[in-house]
Amino acid sequence: MANPEAVFGCTPGRVFAASRRRLAGLLIGLAAATGLAAFYAVNHQRLWPAILALGVGVLALFALRMSGDLDPRRLTLAAGRLTLQTRRHLVERDVAGAEARRLETAEIDHLARLISTGPFVTASGGFDSQKLGEFDLYASDLSNAVLIELGEERLIVTPDEPDRFLESLRDSKLERSDAPVSRGGRRGGLPRGAA
Repeated sequence: MANPEAVFGCTPGRVFAASRRRLAGLLIGLAAATGLAAFYAVNHQRLWPAILALGVGVLALFALRMSGDLDPRRLTLAAGRLTLQTRRHLVERDVAGAEARRLETAEIDHLARLISTGPFVTASGGFDSQKLGEFDLYASDLSNAVLIELGEERLIVTPDEPDRFLESLRDSKLERSDAPVSRGGRRGGLPRGAA
């Protein structure tokens, strides 16, 4: 008998939520400042500077809209398959034969340094490091980080309940699905270097 579907949330941790707020504040501030600059330019009959300022403001709002598109929302394990739901994409992998474990504290610290740039952290992307090797990251709270090795591909995901996730993964990987191995970009994930 097949195991039932197991669903795991990916609630943003304090660091990721704060980074998202800082990024939103920066981009909204940039859009407001360029809007004021456009208004000033129009009042002084400077059409091209006004158009340029409006264009930068629109790009800032576009960046704000797209900034969380690849943040993980939910992980689902069913019939030997892992499905990761982001705001705009599904990433699917066959987990039969997969090996998985929680990251150790030193690995989490290394990962935190790898994904941060000043006050901002990235929640998703392709990375390569000496300590962790090459992997695709879909993170919301690094304290819940789980490394999944799928042959040549490696994923780091952050389910809200990592121990229950690992148990469900062990159960799920015993099953196989006839569905295709992946959907989406490179092996169903992100292009290398995307964040």
